[in-house]
Amino acid sequence: LTAAAVKDDLGDGRWTLEAGALVLADKGMAAVDEMDKMQKDDRSSLHEAMEQQSISIAKAGINATLRTRCSLLGAANPKLGRFDEYSNISEQINMPPSLLSRFDLIFILKDEPNETRDLNIANHILKSHSAGEKIMRHKKYPIPGADEEYFRQELAPVTAEIDAVMLRKYLAYAKRNCFPLLTPEAKDALVDYYKKLRSVAYDNQDKPVPVTARQLEALVRLAEASARVRLADTIEMDDAKRVIKIVDTCLRQVAYDPKTGSLDIDKITSGTTKAGRTLRRDLKDTIKECMDGGAAKIDAVYAKMVSMNYTKEEVEKMIETMRREGSLLTPKNDTVKLI
Repeated sequence: LTAAAVKDDLGDGRWTLEAGALVLADKGMAAVDEMDKMQKDDRSSLHEAMEQQSISIAKAGINATLRTRCSLLGAANPKLGRFDEYSNISEQINMPPSLLSRFDLIFILKDEPNETRDLNIANHILKSHSAGEKIMRHKKYPIPGADEEYFRQELAPVTAEIDAVMLRKYLAYAKRNCFPLLTPEAKDALVDYYKKLRSVAYDNQDKPVPVTARQLEALVRLAEASARVRLADTIEMDDAKRVIKIVDTCLRQVAYDPKTGSLDIDKITSGTTKAGRTLRRDLKDTIKECMDGGAAKIDAVYAKMVSMNYTKEEVEKMIETMRREGSLLTPKNDTVKLI
């Protein structure tokens, strides 16, 4: 993804740097699939590349800083194959929350049965297959009377509305020549949306923090992109409304905490919601209160936590999480102990 040190076998045998995908995509876009299966070193280097737009390399005696000023489109699969809407996204993807939080937008793609959509997908796949086979057959056994117009009509159902080459040129032109500025109206709209989300926690410190300044920066970048794709010099109110709608949809997918009924950006940035941190703190305090001889009876812990309006399932899940982290022990089946 970043860079590799390779030995020049054709020259004098010196080590040289070979650019990776992110470096080659400088001032462009890098698409990375299967991000959940990345090596630990690649994951670590992505932090710097996404935050600083550059990477520092120290390999084979070579010290260098390479530019990675690119957009990153990433795709990852959930650990269990399908997403569980009742669990944090950071728990279901093999990626650290600190890396997830660097993405401007995160969307969960679910395979939900829908008769109309499923029929459209099936028809598109079969039409694509049929058109491809017809072209291959024509190359081997020419179809009488088949000309360019004939194949254009055959491919029409599976041909994109915009030619891929033309779209690539259009986007490249927009990126190189358009540098839109925020109008006062669009600026006020973005700030008002940010303040509206943050205001939930202004008067109540027990409320989770809905968004951080990083989301405001994302709003500005997306608004610039919306104006740039129109080849516009200014970011208008319509651009602001468009990105607010997109970001709002994203946050409600990945940052909504059903326990508190509000947005909690900590679901992404730290992997733990405010409600989860409160549960952890209350569980620790309860174990300390119930300790007798260095350990606490688990039934007493359950009873105390249930009286505090937690469910037994929530407590069991937190105990298992803390046990895996190494902050809690279960020396016997009926006792728990803090470390």
